[in-house]
Amino acid sequence: MAENRVHFGLKNVYYAKITYSSGVPSWGSPVKCDGAVNLDLSKETGSTDFYADDVKYFHVAANNGYSGSLEMASFSDQMRQDIWGDTVSSTGKLLIEDANADPAEFALMFEIDGDDKADRYCMLRVSADRPGISSSTKADTIEVKTQSCDVSIMPVVDPSVGSVLNGKVFYRTTSATPTATYDAFYSAVSTTLA
Repeated sequence: MAENRVHFGLKNVYYAKITYSSGVPSWGSPVKCDGAVNLDLSKETGSTDFYADDVKYFHVAANNGYSGSLEMASFSDQMRQDIWGDTVSSTGKLLIEDANADPAEFALMFEIDGDDKADRYCMLRVSADRPGISSSTKADTIEVKTQSCDVSIMPVVDPSVGSVLNGKVFYRTTSATPTATYDAFYSAVSTTLA
């Protein structure tokens, strides 16, 4: 199978909430998010130059993940509860945002089409600001408004001895990914990277 020469589109967005036990992360089952509109990620890097003998003697760059935004038609009530700590009142079934709730980290999975086969990505450790609210009056035409949140993709920190995930940022399928692995991609976050 050939590698993709171009990429376009965004679909099949999932999140998998991370929980920690003694600092060791574990990922819940992926939950599908319908209505993907746009994902825009920029690399987060820092570099250092060291000069000696009147020349650039050494250069090193750090991979600190990515930052950007995720735009959806609308974030589901379930995601708002799982990730941003919103609650639902027992009697009135009102969705309540709590300023004191701590957002949860999560894996973000998604698919980008290509000219040969779609690439599937899993960003292993993501933190997201809560989405904004925007709307406007109807006029001659109806303009659909979307919701966006700022995201930060960070390397995994796992203190487990021999952890294959420690320091990893993301994984994705390739043209050589076996069909069984490709088809089961959204069933769980891979913790073995095998």
